[in-house]
Amino acid sequence: MESIWRTRLINMFVLLVALGLSACSFIATPPADLLARNDQMALAVWYENEAARLHQKAKEMDQMVEEYRRDPERAQRMMSHGSPKVDFVQQCYILAAAYRNAATEAETLAKSHREFIP
Repeated sequence: MESIWRTRLINMFVLLVALGLSACSFIATPPADLLARNDQMALAVWYENEAARLHQKAKEMDQMVEEYRRDPERAQRMMSHGSPKVDFVQQCYILAAAYRNAATEAETLAKSHREFIP
């Protein structure tokens, strides 16, 4: 019995690490032509749009949390694949936070590009 809980704990830890590492890659890479031209204004706008996209993704995760809270049985069924069930609400919270962090990073990058505009 103890080994089952240990396995579940390890699986949850691996999942959380994977989500954390993927959060680092949530921000897309700007188009190569903007980078090649060193177009600071266009890069700033691109990162601002990327931040808006990431904020929208966080909002979608928040909506999923509300849906799963309204229908917890659905959330339980969604993760029933013969393996231990994962707390979908908690996973949505984690993803929403990762999207928000990535959006903040994109906003910071946009601001830094604006500082290079003469």
